[in-house]
Amino acid sequence: LPKQAQKPKLIEQACSLSLKTKPAPKGSKPMGEINIVFLPSHRMRALNKKFLKKDRDTDVLAFNYDPAPCKPSPDQPFGDILISSAKVRSQAKDLGHSPLKETLTLVCHGSLHLLGFDDSTKSQKSAMTRLQDKVLATLKSN
Repeated sequence: LPKQAQKPKLIEQACSLSLKTKPAPKGSKPMGEINIVFLPSHRMRALNKKFLKKDRDTDVLAFNYDPAPCKPSPDQPFGDILISSAKVRSQAKDLGHSPLKETLTLVCHGSLHLLGFDDSTKSQKSAMTRLQDKVLATLKSN
């Protein structure tokens, strides 16, 4: 990940704010640990192929953990957000913004996926983009 995008507190804040944007569509309340992992393109491609059957690099993957049989608690894992470092660089360049902004956008996007949001249709993608933009604007004002 580019040095200027290595802002752990801001990344954590982007994730936290994304999880609070509105109630999860599934009706579940996020609780527990979320891991945000930055991976090289070959690892993202392998995971994308294994889990989504798509043989290409992707910018972000999000995986929820199965809820424990007991009541969820803050010390149990909630999910993983995997982000391609190569995609952070290339998408930031293509979109004309900083690697930090792209990192925060992908963190927001992955967090929304953990809540159950989908982006497989144009309207779903548009809704997720609006929420991401709202979170990014909030981050700038803090």
